[in-house]
Amino acid sequence: MTETTTQSDPQEALPHNRGQIWLRFGVFLPFFVILIDQITKFLIIRFFEKPLNICEIDPTPAVKFDLSPIMDFSLVCNQGISWGLLQGDSPLKRWLLTVFAFGMSGLLFWVLGQTRDRLSQWGLGLVIGGALGNAIDRFFFGAVTDFIDFSDIGFNYAFNIADSAITVGVVMLFAGAFLTRDETKTAK
Repeated sequence: MTETTTQSDPQEALPHNRGQIWLRFGVFLPFFVILIDQITKFLIIRFFEKPLNICEIDPTPAVKFDLSPIMDFSLVCNQGISWGLLQGDSPLKRWLLTVFAFGMSGLLFWVLGQTRDRLSQWGLGLVIGGALGNAIDRFFFGAVTDFIDFSDIGFNYAFNIADSAITVGVVMLFAGAFLTRDETKTAK
């Protein structure tokens, strides 16, 4: 009697149950990102002894703490989007950006259920969590609280944990796309 062995597809080891994927990467991971993001924003605002709604009261608080020769804490109220784009105070812009963030998170949540590779699932979960973390700020305070500052070494944009999660998530999505593409090429 001969035994035949078949190579198993590495994707088969992943859960194909959309409910499990959505729960792990669409609920738990984003919740964790939002929790850490909101706690760090709360702590930095308390560190600078400002009210929680500082971004509503004063959109340019201009407070800074020199932490090291590389990194500082700077309280920045970002009324625009990433990299300082779309700056300026406008209630319409505030609500459009908030609705856009919630809408995109919903779309990414749906895409998550279609995604089979683990790296992309992690990436989507991080992007969803980061987008919702910043949308919460914009919804309640009209601006996103940024505080991590590397301007001492030439990076002149302050950011926060949610921004970091989005950036890492996008990198993971690109890596997942390239790795999946390479796997499908070698499988042919």
